[in-house]
Amino acid sequence: DTFLKGGVFASLYEHLAAIAELRCGPNRNNDDAETETQLVDTARCLFSCIKTLMSSELLTRSGLGLGFLAAVLKQIAEGDRDDYRSDSKRRRPSSGTIIKLMGFIVDNVNEIVTGAYTGDLEFAMDGVNCIRAIFDCSRRVKASTHEVKNEDYDNGPNFPSKLSEVSDKLLRQNWPDNTKMNKGNVGKLLALLIEHSPDRMKTLSHLVNDVLYEVPFLEKGTSVTIFPTCSHHTFGNYYSTVLEYLWKELVNLFESPLGKTKDHSLASKTLENVKQMISLLQALFDLTKEHDALAKKFILLQQLKFGSRFIETFVAKAIPFFQIHFQQYEETILDIIRLLQSWSRQLYHIISHGKREKDASLAKEAPRAKKTLEMFIHKVKAMLKKNRCMTAMWTKTLKAKDIDGTILK
Repeated sequence: DTFLKGGVFASLYEHLAAIAELRCGPNRNNDDAETETQLVDTARCLFSCIKTLMSSELLTRSGLGLGFLAAVLKQIAEGDRDDYRSDSKRRRPSSGTIIKLMGFIVDNVNEIVTGAYTGDLEFAMDGVNCIRAIFDCSRRVKASTHEVKNEDYDNGPNFPSKLSEVSDKLLRQNWPDNTKMNKGNVGKLLALLIEHSPDRMKTLSHLVNDVLYEVPFLEKGTSVTIFPTCSHHTFGNYYSTVLEYLWKELVNLFESPLGKTKDHSLASKTLENVKQMISLLQALFDLTKEHDALAKKFILLQQLKFGSRFIETFVAKAIPFFQIHFQQYEETILDIIRLLQSWSRQLYHIISHGKREKDASLAKEAPRAKKTLEMFIHKVKAMLKKNRCMTAMWTKTLKAKDIDGTILK
C-alpha cells in the first residue's frame, strides 16, 4: 500500500520507457558501448523486479491480491501515480483489463530486447523470462477469476504468440563467437518457439527438414544460415527438443477434441497428423543413421527415451482411436502401423548397440523401451485380429544391426 501511494511501481514504467527510447528510439547511439552496457544492466534489473512481482501467487490467490495486482500493473503499464492516491472508492478492474495492462508491459519488454541489436544473450533471456512470468501470471488471473465470458480476452494480448515470435527472432540472430549456447538458452528458446507456435506441426516440419538436415553439411565453425544458433555444437539441443515436442504433439493431439472424435468425417485429419509425426520421426532417425558423426551417445539416448514415449502414447491413445474408425480407414491405419513398425526397428538397434558398448545410460532406458515395443506388437495384433485382417500384419526376426543399419557379422 505504501509503495503504491508513493508511486514506486510507476517509476518502473518511467525507466522502461526511457530505456526503450534510448536503445530503440530514433535518436539512439549504437556506437556508445558504455551507454549500452548501462542500459542493459538497468533493463536486467527492471526485468528481475517485474518477474518477481508476476511470480507472486499471493497477488492472484484472492480478491484482495488481485486488487493490489491491478493497481501495481496500472502503475507499471501506464505510469499512473495518482489513481491509487485518490480517496475515491476503487473498483477492481476485470481480469480482461488486468491482462491488457500486462500486454502493455510485455510490449515494452519486447521492444527493449528485440527493438535494437544486442550481442548479450543473457540479457535477451532475462527479457524472455520476464515475458514468460507475465504470461504465467495471466493464466493464474484467468483461473482465479472464473469469468465465464469476457470480451477483453478476445481483444487482449496474445502472449503465446508473442513468446513464439520473440524466441524465433532470437534463434535466427547472429550472436558473437564467444556466446555460450546451451540448453538453458537455445534449448529454452526452441521449446518456447515450438510450444507456442500457432501451427506446431508446421514449425516442427520446418525445423526437421530445413534446419537439422543442414547440419551434416556444415563446415567446422559454421552454422545453419536461416538459424545461426543451430550448429554442430548446438545440434544436440535442437535434436532433443524437436524429438521431445513430437512426442508431446502426439499427446496433445489425443487430448484434443480431434483426437477423441467418433465422427468418421473428422478422423481423417487426426490420422493425417499421426502419419506426419511418424514421418518426421523417421526423418530424424535417418539423419543419424546416414551420418555417423551425429550419432553421439546423448543423441542415441534421446532417441531411445522419446521414441519409447512416443510408442507408449501411440499404444495407449492411437490404437483405441484406430479401433473406432478401422472400418472406414483400414488402409490408412495399416499404412500408419507399417510406418511405425519400420521406424521402431531402429530402437531395437539402439538397444543392441547399448548392450554391446556397455552404455549405462542406454541400458537404464532399454527395459522400458523393450516393454513398450512388445506392447505395441501385442496391441496391434489384438486390433487386427478383432477386425479379421491378421495377414496385414507381419513380424520377422530382426537381424543384429549397428545404429547405421549395417548387419553385424
